Amino acid sequence: MTLLRLNLPDDLRRSIVQAAEALGQTPEEWAIKTLREHLTQRDPMVRRHFGAVNLGKATGTDNAQIDADLAQTYADSHKRD
Repeated sequence: MTLLRLNLPDDLRRSIVQAAEALGQTPEEWAIKTLREHLTQRDPMVRRHFGAVNLGKATGTDNAQIDADLAQTYADSHKRD
């Protein structure tokens, strides 16, 4: 295990200590468990938006098309009538 030292505001430190004590854990145990849960959690609300945007054309790794799109964008003066 690697040591990570954090300087926490007093109110946040107190909240962590209280939450840990309520569960019979040390603040370190509570923090590790809480971080692990939040960092590995997948949000189904976000996943439902995967693929929701349709650009009206195929996208991918076609470098020639990417270069053409970039050239067209850079050539556009972005002035609107």
